[in-house]
Amino acid sequence: MNKKKVFIVTFILLFTIIEIYPQSVSYQVIPIPGNVNSPVQEFGPSITSDGKTLYFYSKRNSQYTDIYKSKLNNGRWSSPTEVRELNSPYDDQSPFVMGDESFIIFSSNRDGSLEFRLSNGQVGISRDLYYSEKVDGEWSTPATISDLINTDEMEENPYLHGEYLYFTRYPFGNPGQAKIFRSKIYDNNFMYPEELPSNINMRNTSTISASVSPDGKYLYFASNRPGGYGGYDIYKSKILENGKFGEPQNLGSEINTDANEAYLIVNPIDNSLIFCRKKQDENYNIYIAKQSKSEESESDTSVSTLKPNFPIEKNKNIKNILPHEPKREEQEKIITQQENNKTKIDEDQIIIQKKIDKDIQNITEAIKDKKKITLNSINFETNSPDLLRESYPTLNALSEILIKNPDIKIKVTGHTDLTGDLEANKKLSWDRAESVKKYLMLKGIESKKITIEGRGSTQPLINSVSPEASKVNRRTEFEVLE
Repeated sequence: MNKKKVFIVTFILLFTIIEIYPQSVSYQVIPIPGNVNSPVQEFGPSITSDGKTLYFYSKRNSQYTDIYKSKLNNGRWSSPTEVRELNSPYDDQSPFVMGDESFIIFSSNRDGSLEFRLSNGQVGISRDLYYSEKVDGEWSTPATISDLINTDEMEENPYLHGEYLYFTRYPFGNPGQAKIFRSKIYDNNFMYPEELPSNINMRNTSTISASVSPDGKYLYFASNRPGGYGGYDIYKSKILENGKFGEPQNLGSEINTDANEAYLIVNPIDNSLIFCRKKQDENYNIYIAKQSKSEESESDTSVSTLKPNFPIEKNKNIKNILPHEPKREEQEKIITQQENNKTKIDEDQIIIQKKIDKDIQNITEAIKDKKKITLNSINFETNSPDLLRESYPTLNALSEILIKNPDIKIKVTGHTDLTGDLEANKKLSWDRAESVKKYLMLKGIESKKITIEGRGSTQPLINSVSPEASKVNRRTEFEVLE
């Protein structure tokens, strides 16, 4: 091997080592100064754009979690005050406050949250996302956010950045299955949420509390995936131009410990890190991490240059976690496919929203004119009576109309396509109509006001088994009774 080749190989190896083992950044990590932390849990911090008001939730004065806020005075945070306008007699938590403190999103299981029946027959209450706006210096009465987002599962940890709302979702009573979702905002409406890809939501692990750096370049989240320091660790992933995410990196031993760390946000004023840590036999408290002065004077302190350390376990197996880098042609093909997939998802979400808007308009007209209509946004799992989540907004709107018009009685009729067994189709159509009725009853509509019928495949609109005809024939009809 000649000297030129040796130099090239040496340069490549050196560059690779620098990329794999980035220069560490030294932090001073301390409990947040002032009177925020207490012997009970403090969690879910959110900070205003001027860096002077901190929102979080705690059980310091109740058996339930409540939302609190604290003010920064001379480098210390004041004794927290309860945000009474937002709190209920139940759990209120995970506040995300807009930069100028004009808008807030939080999680709650208060009255009005979705209910469902547990396997033991008892009724469970989900934790849903709510929002409030500040009007004349006061928070407005909280209202539920889009029903494309709220489900009978637990929705928590909202974080709004740019055109996306990020949040955590997991089955009732099972946070070990938590995953991060995001919903795109289109024309002031939230679109149907998507689960983040597997490099973020790693299989058989719990992933929670997403946030985005102020410059929009990085996603931060907590995970109990293998290879960390213990419990939940905080990771960051670069947000790529195509909307996907780079390989997550552990923030290192100065942030993460053998305890649990979660819910990191970045202070937009000084780029310090505010996060939560739960030591053994203690509750979560809020901590702050600042780069040491020597590091700040020698390096750029912007969020985009934050260099995490790898856990020791990962250094030993670095070849196993580095992805194979595809060739240029393969990269271009992958990027094109990702962009096409993203465009397709956006288009599908817009179509769903248009169907919902049209159905709600048609329901109002049907009640006025006492006519029968087909609800195109009411859909079910394949060969199942289980409602798809995209059906919730229309059913919620229908329930609100029925509550405002207590004298109205309705009939819900289920239809299937022409494929399959005649009797099985009739039962399926009946069960689907019954699912609609049960949902409306959970929203407060009396059973006696809802008649149901299952017609199976006996009344097709198109006498064909083609995919296009089957899509039309599978339908839920709504009719106002005299």
